[in-house]
Amino acid sequence: MIRVLGAEDAAIWRDVRLAMLLDTPEAFGSVHAEWVDRPLEDFADWLRRIRVFALVEDGRALATVGLWHSDRAAVRHRGEVVSVYVRPEARGRGAGDRLMQTVIEEARGTVVQLELGVGTQNRPARTLYARHGFVEVGRVPRALCHGGRYIDEITMMLRLDASGGDT
Repeated sequence: MIRVLGAEDAAIWRDVRLAMLLDTPEAFGSVHAEWVDRPLEDFADWLRRIRVFALVEDGRALATVGLWHSDRAAVRHRGEVVSVYVRPEARGRGAGDRLMQTVIEEARGTVVQLELGVGTQNRPARTLYARHGFVEVGRVPRALCHGGRYIDEITMMLRLDASGGDT
């Protein structure tokens, strides 16, 4: 079942957050060592700031996607997709597609565009995002550094409104 994780789900979020940072560290701007010793309340605070959708089975998050947007007037039309992760045992079963559909539908009517960053080496994620209509709008060289290795990041965007304008 896909559901929103609330602050009361901090233990579920902690478990999957630490798993994603261990499994695919190069995909995230945080590292496991920065989170592993944090109190549960820090995970609850994160869930209060970012709307996280999770595919939950037997009390365990198998996949996640987060949606964040600012309340600042000049940028509140933009939403950011964050913390996209599918555990290895759930890959290839459509979890990523279901969560992307969910976050896109949730964002409609709230923001006019969704944005995300994805490492150039992360072909499965890039394919997933493109399948849902995201297009590349830019690149950031050396956006992340993991273990002394730089990772370039692609910025992708999905328009949710029918208005024109430059990409």
